[in-house]
Amino acid sequence: MADLYIDYHRLVRRAIYKATQDGDSLDDIVNDVFLKLLERISVLRTLDRYSLATYVVYTSRSVSLNFIRQRSAQNTRLYYGLEADFAEGPSDPRDALGERMAQLDLWKVILRLPEQHKDVLYFKYVLDLHDTEIAQALSIMPASVRQLLTRARRAAKRLLEDEEVGSDAE
Repeated sequence: MADLYIDYHRLVRRAIYKATQDGDSLDDIVNDVFLKLLERISVLRTLDRYSLATYVVYTSRSVSLNFIRQRSAQNTRLYYGLEADFAEGPSDPRDALGERMAQLDLWKVILRLPEQHKDVLYFKYVLDLHDTEIAQALSIMPASVRQLLTRARRAAKRLLEDEEVGSDAE
């Protein structure tokens, strides 16, 4: 494992910084990546040099995306937006609560989607990336991004409808 750290430390740091653009949390994320790799050491020992480098980079990206999701969720809880600060007159707190609950329900559904669907929805609607940037991040063809987005939205809609049907039955 020490050789893995020595050989791939710079590559991991570069992949993480490229994904997060966050120098402050870089060392923490690097440690998380190597802990994740340590869990898969038996698999890593069977890979050739090129496959190992690819596996390390993909693990770095995945851990970075998880970090971005967690940071975004924390920021959402801490920041309610300028609309709340500059609201004209008192607003009905039940409306805001209803919107927040709908958002939470939607995120619960999205978190149950396959990893690639979660990533494409996150890139598109949270990070507001263009299709070419999403394609590059996911290592797919740019023309495939629209199709993947459609599939991800349909899967989320199906899960949301199933959840609504289940709650109506109760």
